[in-house]
Amino acid sequence: MSENNAEQIGQNVDILTTDNNEVQTAGSEPAKKVRVGYIFLSVIPVAVLIMIQSFCQIPFFFMAGYDLIQSGQDITSDTVDFMEKLITTFTDKYGLYAYLSYSVIALVVFFIWYFKGFVKKSRKVKLGEIFGFKSVLASIGVVIGLNLAISAAFTLAIWLFPDAMNAYAKLVEQAGLGNNVLITVVYAIILGPVVEELCLRGVTYGYLEKSGIKPAFIILISGILFGAMHLNLIQGIYASVLGFFLGFLRYKYRSILLPLVTHILFNLMGTYGDAALERIGMGDGVVLILGGLALFVLVFSVVLVNGDKKAVKSES
Repeated sequence: MSENNAEQIGQNVDILTTDNNEVQTAGSEPAKKVRVGYIFLSVIPVAVLIMIQSFCQIPFFFMAGYDLIQSGQDITSDTVDFMEKLITTFTDKYGLYAYLSYSVIALVVFFIWYFKGFVKKSRKVKLGEIFGFKSVLASIGVVIGLNLAISAAFTLAIWLFPDAMNAYAKLVEQAGLGNNVLITVVYAIILGPVVEELCLRGVTYGYLEKSGIKPAFIILISGILFGAMHLNLIQGIYASVLGFFLGFLRYKYRSILLPLVTHILFNLMGTYGDAALERIGMGDGVVLILGGLALFVLVFSVVLVNGDKKAVKSES
């Protein structure tokens, strides 16, 4: 194997363990000038991701509609009924193909975008700098704490806003993510988080870094964009909160790898952990108590990361 080929393989291995910040000379002060253009550019990856998802779903919706028409379904008699059957047919028959095609195309697009735009000239971060006792424990704390806090918040929301929560439950059911095991495991737990992290904590975060704004604003903006990307209010709220924690880990450990693992674990627990809690049959009071304890777990996770010698120290 030639030296150039070996170097290329080494670069590919390090793609997800890089620091996007420019390497600065010793004693130099980071530039304070804010470049607003990069802030606007940070929105483009999210828009591209939504477009890819829409374009991948449209052909399969047409196929589902064609199937309904062929079966004798009357489009004009009851539009609402037709749309519900259209969504059901799409989910049951074509959902897997739509989600997989979206995931594969988006994965290729954002992998190349992130590698070409932010990785090649960046300082490599060793795995030992990312994964340690404190960082792994903090990641687990975020996963458990946030899932329990969201469960408690949902319990309160069902009491306070039953109509909104019923509408959200119907939306999740129509998406079919929990009904099809392949869609759940391959897309919702694995490919979805990978694509979203390449987009949000990779490309979007990279543009925000180039803008020169403070890390707190990078974390805030990228988290809000992550929530907005989900295109519904309830999921958008808790996705934004998750995005803040993922952005915090991205900043502290200078890599998208720890946020990526955390995101996968979060989706895994959110998918099967909630079902396990339902089988146990815990009452609303217990869920609320666990939600309160979860807030302490989240605070502990943040404190743990701030005290990690391997993590970036907060700006003064």
